[in-house]
Amino acid sequence: MLHETDLEAAVADGIVTSEQAATLRVFAEKRARERAVAIGHEERFQFMRSFNDFFFAIGVALFGGGLIFFTFAVPLYSLISAVIIWALSELLVARMRLVLPGILLVCFFVVFALLASPIDLWFGVSAPDSIGTDMLREWFTSVRTGALAPHPNVTVPMVMTAYALAGAVFALLFYVRFRLPFALLLVAGGLVSAVIATTHLYWPGSAKAFEPFVLLACGIAVFAAAMAFDASDRERLTRRADCAFWLHLLAAPIIVHSLIQLVWLRGPQPINTANLTTELAIAIALIIAVLAVIAIITDRRALLVSALTYLGIVIGYAITGTFGQQGTDKSVVFFATLLALGALVVALGVGWQPLRRVFLSMLPPALTNRLPPVTHALAAEASKA
Repeated sequence: MLHETDLEAAVADGIVTSEQAATLRVFAEKRARERAVAIGHEERFQFMRSFNDFFFAIGVALFGGGLIFFTFAVPLYSLISAVIIWALSELLVARMRLVLPGILLVCFFVVFALLASPIDLWFGVSAPDSIGTDMLREWFTSVRTGALAPHPNVTVPMVMTAYALAGAVFALLFYVRFRLPFALLLVAGGLVSAVIATTHLYWPGSAKAFEPFVLLACGIAVFAAAMAFDASDRERLTRRADCAFWLHLLAAPIIVHSLIQLVWLRGPQPINTANLTTELAIAIALIIAVLAVIAIITDRRALLVSALTYLGIVIGYAITGTFGQQGTDKSVVFFATLLALGALVVALGVGWQPLRRVFLSMLPPALTNRLPPVTHALAAEASKA
């Protein structure tokens, strides 16, 4: 299989001209898209290429864990650790293109950068403008004995908002430099956390009542960002598909949990088969059904995976009501729920593409042309090719 470097070498050796190489690139991209449509993409994303990636990830985890122990107490040492992690990312992510170690590296970088950020110093003084170089020097070089007591006018949501926004900025810097798709999950997660903290800041008395609506809005926003990446790479051949994957992975639990919370009106009580009612079970089942249709249409399974726990509760409630006294046996309910839930997941997996074909046929072309294409019946021929 020809790669970009092969074409460049062929042009340099005079085997093909630059115009011919450009034509071959276009032809190869067209063939790659045709193969992707024919054999199905099935949410492929690059996690690791070989066991070597896992080997490096073990080393990064051990190295980062050691750094945290020896450097977290002094902000200056945390800053040096962040620089070390960045330099290591230049080797492992920018040069060697290792994804799994990169996921660990961006997490370590954000943690060290936050530890080196004088956010607690900023909120610990009455006049932030009074912070000078001497105060900063003392804070950076002193041992952190604990979190600085915030100024009386500073509330916990204010500090949480600042840390969440700072974490999002650090993750965004990492993404801009290394284009690691996972970093976008941290960016979106930081922004969502900042929005939730801001809700508690401005509506402290009624934040709990607003929280499901705010969470739902945040989840929809992250889902829209993920769909924008999906629409720009319908065949999922580039890194944009991986960006969409991680954003879907964050948006799905937020959307599912917030929707369930909106129909669950029993306050802090946990949702289980003991306190569920028929009306609530039907409402949850309908929500999951709608989410399942959206998941199939968009060809993203994260929404369904996030809803499996709630679906299991509904199935367990149905089994308890169907079998009466026998169904009240916890072991019977549990394993029967596993059986039904597993059968449903397998059936959905087998019928995924046929269901997509049916649903997409009902949608206008203007929408389907922005969604991943349905696998064609040429899969066998494409696999042979």
